[in-house]
Amino acid sequence: MRILNLVENEEGVPGCEAAHGLSFYVETQNHKLLFDTSPSEVVLRNAERLGVDLTAVDTVILSHGHYDHSGGILAFTSFNPNAKIYLQHNAGGEFYAFDGEDKGFRYIGIDKRRSVPARAES
Repeated sequence: MRILNLVENEEGVPGCEAAHGLSFYVETQNHKLLFDTSPSEVVLRNAERLGVDLTAVDTVILSHGHYDHSGGILAFTSFNPNAKIYLQHNAGGEFYAFDGEDKGFRYIGIDKRRSVPARAES
C-alpha cells in the first residue's frame, strides 16, 4: 500500500503548494483512490509534482461536504471523468462557520455553483 499526502496546511515536499484542506492519494494492489480533493485544483498541481497520475484513480471518497475537503472535485472530474465518487448522504448540506460578531456566519460547504456529478453515490 502507498499513501501520499497531496494537500494539507503545510508544504510537505518542497515545491508542493500548502492549502487549508486535505487530500490523500491511496494506492493498493487493486485500487487507486483519492480521499478528499482539497479546497481547489491545487490537488491536481501537487499530484503532478509528486508524480501521481490522477487519470488512473478509480475511486474518490469525500469525507464530508466542507469546501476544504471537497473544493477540488470539479477540477478532478474534468481531469478524470471515470472515477466513482462516494460521499456522505448529507455532504451537500448547509455548513457554516462563525467568524465573530463583526463578521457573522460564513458558508463553508460545497460551493453551490458546483454540483457533485450525477454519478455520485451515497
